[in-house]
Amino acid sequence: MFDWSKVKDPVIAKRLQDEGRAFVARCHFGTQGVAKTKQDVLDTLQRLLDSGFMTLAFDIEANYARMVQEVTGGKVPLHAAVSYPMGRMTLKQKLYGLQSMLDLGIGDTCVCIDWQAIFSGRYRDVEKEAAAINKEFDGKFLKNAFVIPATLMSDLEIVEVCKALDNAGVYSIKVNPGTKLGVSYEEVELINRNFPHRFDIHPSGNIRTLEAVEKYLELGCKIIHTASSLEIVEAYLNRQFALYTGGVQS
Repeated sequence: MFDWSKVKDPVIAKRLQDEGRAFVARCHFGTQGVAKTKQDVLDTLQRLLDSGFMTLAFDIEANYARMVQEVTGGKVPLHAAVSYPMGRMTLKQKLYGLQSMLDLGIGDTCVCIDWQAIFSGRYRDVEKEAAAINKEFDGKFLKNAFVIPATLMSDLEIVEVCKALDNAGVYSIKVNPGTKLGVSYEEVELINRNFPHRFDIHPSGNIRTLEAVEKYLELGCKIIHTASSLEIVEAYLNRQFALYTGGVQS
């Protein structure tokens, strides 16, 4: 993590801390996947706590929510996904899963859209499901993004799915679930071009550099999902430190 001992000027230190907090607050960070163990979660959580910063949310599997809340006294905001990653739960199961998130105190979530419906062109089914979820849970979460596997979709499929989500009143779209599907600038640009200023877009997957994060921010994304959040904020702080001091202080 960033070496704070090299910052001798308290004014610069305060500026870096404030900028670092604002930067990290745009990111999601954590450890997800059914193979993740309790120790994996605790180790990742400790890295976040040791950084001195707090991401917008700490991403976990829902079954670890109580444990994280106990360890942190409920002070770490949590995110978990429903029907991850392929969206194959029924609507009833997705509604149950979302209510379970609220009951567990998870304030930020995402719902994976049924890949089968997408790839078979059943966009009306996508719209109906999203509208039903929105009707039940709109405003109950800090964020409830709908996840599309954009990397596996044609441009036409992306546009048609976004039309369905637009009709359903969806606000937020997570572009790719991760799980080896990395977002691209072109996917975000395609959505912005066809639906200007319409969606809150959350890029996810294969975002590993400061350059990539800043490019997505330039494209209008306000929330970035990256497991490299701590490495990226370190690069950001080193750059800002060099900018303010030339890299050294006497």
